[in-house]
Amino acid sequence: MSNDYRPGMDTRHLFDRIAPRYDLLNRLLSFGIDRRWRRAAVQVLELAGNALVLDAATGTADVALAIAAAHPAVRVVGVDLSANMLRAAAAKSGLLAERIRLLQGSCENLPLRAELFEGAVIAFGIRNVLDREAALREFYRVLKPGGRLAVLEFSRPPGFLLGRLYRFYSHWVLPCIGSLLSDGSAYRYLPDSVEVFPSRYAFMRLMEHAGFRQVCHCDLTGGIATLYSGCRPLHDPLRETGMAETPNCPGQGSPV
Repeated sequence: MSNDYRPGMDTRHLFDRIAPRYDLLNRLLSFGIDRRWRRAAVQVLELAGNALVLDAATGTADVALAIAAAHPAVRVVGVDLSANMLRAAAAKSGLLAERIRLLQGSCENLPLRAELFEGAVIAFGIRNVLDREAALREFYRVLKPGGRLAVLEFSRPPGFLLGRLYRFYSHWVLPCIGSLLSDGSAYRYLPDSVEVFPSRYAFMRLMEHAGFRQVCHCDLTGGIATLYSGCRPLHDPLRETGMAETPNCPGQGSPV
């Protein structure tokens, strides 16, 4: 495991350092598939009209820009801890900037009032949050009743062959390319943080414990990434324990 950054550490300075080449490396290291994954997360939100959407851990605002481009009346609030990431996001927002508001803040303590958003999304960010349960409770708090949360995150592929290939690529190839083009410590941290992230069903339980219902997941590209979704109910039910089957989950069983 890397001696630079380890899972559970505050990574805002790491992301400040890699902000200038963050988008380039994302495209190169994922072969561009990350864009397709982000579009899938946006589709899960089922946005309509002039909805207001939270993009938590917005980074350079890839998801916020995708939402604004796909939905001409929707407005987005992007929140991130890294000042340099937010500067990069502002620089590339262009004509969509009037519908995207960028704020510096923590997922565990959002600088936003309750029941404000019709939808919320966090893409490749929950893995870096120090207190995930607090963040999920915050997402629940700022969503309106009936609002949907989408969480997109890297996963460990379940298949033997793909799992072996993925671990080789993420632990050896990815850090080498990252070291050549940017900060190698960031790309050594990434596979370490994926390894210790909760299993799919353990994370779904965290979502349920935060109050979300209709919680489900869909593996993308063989399980390299996983898309989780859940709704804040119109009327808060009593908290339940254990997982419930939710056959009407949008996108469930649709590989990307």
